[in-house]
Amino acid sequence: MGSLSQTTEETNDLILPPRPPNLPHAEYRTPRGASPLESVRAAGLQYPNYTPFKLPNLTTRPFSDKGLQSDPSKSNLLSAAKEVVHLTPEIGTELTGLQLTALSDVQKNELARVVAERGVVFFRDQHMDVHEQIAFGAYFGDLHIHQMAGIIPDLPWVHPIYKDETAVNGRSHQIWHSDVSYELQPPGLTLLKMDTLPNAGPGGTEAGGDTIWASGYALYESLSPKLRAFLETLEAKHSGLEQAEKALRTGGCLRRDPIETIHPVVRTHPVTGWKTLYVNENFTKEIVGLEKRVGDAILDALYRTVAEGYEFQVRWKWTHNDVAIWDNRATYHTGIFDYFPHLRHGLRVAPQAETPYLDPKSKTRKEALAGEEGRA
Repeated sequence: MGSLSQTTEETNDLILPPRPPNLPHAEYRTPRGASPLESVRAAGLQYPNYTPFKLPNLTTRPFSDKGLQSDPSKSNLLSAAKEVVHLTPEIGTELTGLQLTALSDVQKNELARVVAERGVVFFRDQHMDVHEQIAFGAYFGDLHIHQMAGIIPDLPWVHPIYKDETAVNGRSHQIWHSDVSYELQPPGLTLLKMDTLPNAGPGGTEAGGDTIWASGYALYESLSPKLRAFLETLEAKHSGLEQAEKALRTGGCLRRDPIETIHPVVRTHPVTGWKTLYVNENFTKEIVGLEKRVGDAILDALYRTVAEGYEFQVRWKWTHNDVAIWDNRATYHTGIFDYFPHLRHGLRVAPQAETPYLDPKSKTRKEALAGEEGRA
């Protein structure tokens, strides 16, 4: 998460993280309340912006999940919601009647626990501008700046989710993944607000661009006990090299030295204490210590389990200004690219979390919940 020397910046009533010292387009500032989709272009700049600049390589930093500070009952948050709607048995909850910008720190801590337990939580009609989104995300951890993705010129922690008529190869991105799992400390709680939806339906109606999430907890539980026991002995290599090479090959930018990391195939969530599967088709390249053909066969089987485990998935149809908050450690996701050549745009902020680990004393979700019921 690399140290930065400058002080945090105050934007009206908000405190934002310190900007890197060598950002290009130093004269540009996104106005409060404005959509960067409009304001960056109005300033005559590329959007999303790929102007090269260098960042220090990330180093391991202390992290404590805000969910650990919460009341397990989550009563302050859930009692304030107009309605709590569980969208499937395994994953996904919608909380209605709340504005994220109005949550207290106590409620934010409880939100972190709800997200950890349910995988992804949805909020509709959120009145949150990009500066508020950054400040909200920064409460949960140091914000990730992507090694090569397009950014907002003055707000590099924001990753625009953007496809339009130029996205002729957009379907190649439709792969189940956990974001930037190759990092030393990949993101945990992740926040996406969708503000522009495609007019891809008959007669130009808004349709398409849904996102699907899958529960790593439930997928892991679906495996046989013998396979789970074997997977818990394994580690896998996650790589950012292919992504970096693509950026350089296509005229993009690379802001840090690309890295490869070794993470456990099964990791423990620090708040729930539950085990979750942690390999993904985008960034996991091999299982360490196994013959390649054997390791590849295991990974292929696990990827098929992720893609075909429909009972462990939730599909969200976006409406204007919806926010999805998911736990990148315990879920997979993929966007459905069924709207070409129409425009779809949102803004993602991703606080970094702990270095992935497996606690040998941790349990599957079902084992842990069964134990709680037995003690009740």
